Amino acid sequence: MFSGRRGQTEPLAALVAVSALIVGVGLYGLYITETLPGATDRTTETTAVSRIKDDIETDGVVSGDDRALGDDIETASLPHGRNVYVQVTIIEDGRETVVADAFFGTDGRPDRDPIESGELEGPPAEAGVAERPVAVETRPGSVRGGTLTVGVWDG
Repeated sequence: MFSGRRGQTEPLAALVAVSALIVGVGLYGLYITETLPGATDRTTETTAVSRIKDDIETDGVVSGDDRALGDDIETASLPHGRNVYVQVTIIEDGRETVVADAFFGTDGRPDRDPIESGELEGPPAEAGVAERPVAVETRPGSVRGGTLTVGVWDG
């Protein structure tokens, strides 16, 4: 049955060797994804839109109140040293309607002046933009589907 000319190993030793190989390949893969540039699909705006969505949602619903939007967003959720424009829209009568928007300067503080003066009606062309679907409360007891848009650009 057993031949002296053939090499054989214990099953436990073979399992340990295969396990060590799998762990080594896994650790190498983790190291490569952390060190290579462009190995992640997370950009500044995608990170910001996720954090901002968490800030402004209460029980899964975003308030359609313009004043609340700027107050609900934490400074820590904004990219440091970048301008950020946040907009919540719904579709009403077949067209997109802005129900709330906010602008944050490079210092992370809300600034209504560019919006109220008409200077800023959305993120500029050079901004990186990310969107997420949200539920928007347009008035007490009325919730509609909407879109959260976040634009991020250098200041």
